[in-house]
Amino acid sequence: MAPPVGGRTSVEEGGLGVRPKIGLVLGGGGSRGLAHIGVLEVLAREHIPIDLIVGTSMGGIIGALFAFGISPHLLAKRLVSLRGTTLFSMNLFSARARQRNIETQLSEALQDKTFADLKIPLTVMAVDMVTGQEVPISEGSLIPALLATSAVPAVFPPVEINGMQLLDGGVIDSLATHIAFAHGAERVIAVDVYPPLEIETPWVDPMSAIMGFQLPFGLVGNTGLQSRPPSMLASIWRATRVMAWHLHEERLHHHAPHVLLRPAVNDYGSLDFRDVQGPMTAGIEETERHLDKIRALFETPTYRMSELGN
Repeated sequence: MAPPVGGRTSVEEGGLGVRPKIGLVLGGGGSRGLAHIGVLEVLAREHIPIDLIVGTSMGGIIGALFAFGISPHLLAKRLVSLRGTTLFSMNLFSARARQRNIETQLSEALQDKTFADLKIPLTVMAVDMVTGQEVPISEGSLIPALLATSAVPAVFPPVEINGMQLLDGGVIDSLATHIAFAHGAERVIAVDVYPPLEIETPWVDPMSAIMGFQLPFGLVGNTGLQSRPPSMLASIWRATRVMAWHLHEERLHHHAPHVLLRPAVNDYGSLDFRDVQGPMTAGIEETERHLDKIRALFETPTYRMSELGN
């Protein structure tokens, strides 16, 4: 499912010279991943070329739509128009019904397109729930691959592709920078929307943290102490968060990108789609703060970044 490792590691653009091959990695994080649209808006505005995209979960979906040729502006407009509809509803009858709803919306935008139809090479990440191995997908039909990369356990059912039962790639790694390097990227920009491990009372209500608003007896973040002892479910939730965070940071350390963007989306729950504009604005602001670092990725003796867009 993945193309051969390596390949061309520089790009020649007529009149501008030879520049490094640029990879963009868009991480998973549910509604926080809407920040990717803001990031893409700034990169497009500044004429930052992207040669390949690696996406996980929401990062895979937004990466696919962008790679297909849908502008960040149109993406933002479409999502704002869908706010409050059943697209983001958790109240549908079953997990499969929710997944069919997402499939319908993706099909309207992408029809029956394949990875070969994309303008920018794309890889989306999934996990084989049987073997426990990560599965990069970069060929075949787009819709099943996007449903697989976003098949959050307990929210959506696994998706069968080539006999494998696939789950959200974030189960193993929500920010697959290693895949961008393996596919020949010389410079990597990564957008991390994974929620940080904050100091908090260990008995945060799990659904409060996921949905982004406080439920009875639940806390979101370190807002104070409770006299109530942590429930078994809250203890399991906290332990899982601690393990996942340390794994995330360790993998990021071993495959560090050249520019790491971390939009300020910590206050949004993974499934909290009530505020669509907020995460997108955070993506814009974070990218603008790092524009000098991003431009510096292209600085070579044979490439004139200053002439882009002129």
